[in-house]
Amino acid sequence: MIDLNDSGLDERLRRRIPGGRYEISESELVLSIRGYHAQSNRTAVHKLSEVLLRRCAPAFQHYSQGLHHRPDLREEAIANMGEHLLRETLNPGEQFMTLNFGHYLQCLCIDEFTRILRQEGLSYKRDDEGRPTGRPQHVPRALVEPLHATAHDEDTMGSADVADPHDQFETMHAEDESQRILTYLSDPLDRTIMVLRSIEGWKWDDIAVICKRTERTVRLRYERARAYLRECLVREEQFPISSQTQPQS
Repeated sequence: MIDLNDSGLDERLRRRIPGGRYEISESELVLSIRGYHAQSNRTAVHKLSEVLLRRCAPAFQHYSQGLHHRPDLREEAIANMGEHLLRETLNPGEQFMTLNFGHYLQCLCIDEFTRILRQEGLSYKRDDEGRPTGRPQHVPRALVEPLHATAHDEDTMGSADVADPHDQFETMHAEDESQRILTYLSDPLDRTIMVLRSIEGWKWDDIAVICKRTERTVRLRYERARAYLRECLVREEQFPISSQTQPQS
């Protein structure tokens, strides 16, 4: 296991050997992170995880280049790649990444990039020459109906089909509903991050400063909280009578 008390550790982590590889390989980083995680040494896990993410950042950028025209989706893909990497780094049952980390990282990035394409309806079947054919293989997320769709009133006049974007009642209702949904998050920090990003539209670096966390940590907490809230809303839709979901652990 990597010795964090080694005075020359930072230099060794940056040093490369003939052939271009790092003196301390990514596989060694993964095994050491797991070892320190088993010892509940969060400081060591955090430090080595940052090194691992920094090394993988060029690959994240490279494999998300196809989304350069959609910076929001590219940002999401890169954040998901990092989250996926860290989750499997802490999983002792994931052995492939310790045997051939380079190939593992390539597969991870391609899988996440493809998932984003399918999610947004940007994935097409291709012909023998690689040209897109037919319709997208998935419905874009923006076109999916909301969970709590309003039932159409047959007696309502046609003009009511177009909502007034400045309707004060709707705005107030949306704010109340947002606050209610956020109560599912038991951690105040998660609620703060969700409000600043989803409601206020703050940038990641500004949120990180306010929350006194690294930008990577803020992104990961946001993705985890968003996934949890999505699950809560799905359960509300399935069980509307008993929608009091257990708070987030």
